[in-house]
Amino acid sequence: MNDDEAIRQLEQSGEYRVIRRLHAPAHYHEGAPEVARVGLVIDTETTGLDTTKDKIIELGFVAFEYDAGTGMIFRVLHTFDGFEDPGEPLSDVVKRITGITDEMVSGKSLDEDEINGWLERTDLIIAHNAGFDRPVVERRLPKAVDANWACTLNGVDWDAEGISSRKLDYIAYQLGYFFDGHRAINDAQATLHLLAQTLPESGRAAMGLLLESAREPSRRYFAIGAAFEKKGALKERGYQWLPGFDSGNGKKGVWSRAVAGTEAEAEEVWLTETIYGGRPGRFAFRVLTPKERYSTREFVPG
Repeated sequence: MNDDEAIRQLEQSGEYRVIRRLHAPAHYHEGAPEVARVGLVIDTETTGLDTTKDKIIELGFVAFEYDAGTGMIFRVLHTFDGFEDPGEPLSDVVKRITGITDEMVSGKSLDEDEINGWLERTDLIIAHNAGFDRPVVERRLPKAVDANWACTLNGVDWDAEGISSRKLDYIAYQLGYFFDGHRAINDAQATLHLLAQTLPESGRAAMGLLLESAREPSRRYFAIGAAFEKKGALKERGYQWLPGFDSGNGKKGVWSRAVAGTEAEAEEVWLTETIYGGRPGRFAFRVLTPKERYSTREFVPG
């Protein structure tokens, strides 16, 4: 009995579910896209979780060809994986999580010419947690600043697809594959594979859904001068505290939330009535497109 026969027998019993190790393919669909675009799935491993100061120790990406109309993924165009010496010893936590050692990064530096060449060619950069990867990459590689970015963590409604966690390894498991995580190139390949999958509830490819959400302008609201006693209502609504925000009134910090463009009118009504007691115009917002979304510029009112 070969592997495929064994898998069919196990799954037909109704008692087992078999998932496969990801072997990253060189292409996903034959032929050529009608409206060809270049995408780049990127991932980083870093010295820590502070996007303002921690350094990249590994960067991996997969460049691929896709159709802008359908989101169908075609060829893998290029794969890159590189280490960089941060100039300081790696913490035990980083070494344990990533498996990267001081010896692996010692004396290494990223190939900026190779990376920048693909950053210039790409139409869309994708990360599974773009809110982390984008600021980190932009600090190290300024050519990424003007790119369009999208995020598989937030840009697909995983709850609507019956997938209860947004962690990459869990989504992969639910979609029938597994991989060795917490290494940049492995995570990038796993994210691209995710984008090529047909999702369980919508019956659509994840890349198509991601493109739709990325193209839709959204807004980030800033509840400037909100009274302290409104803290509970803001938190319940999904607002987060940005401690470094300068509202210009001598005080630091603001409550902030990003909403879809279709929800903007309702959000402004809620802010006016619930937070400002019917006094209009006290809040600020920034319109977000793929050029700003997930960057540090997202958190500065337009």
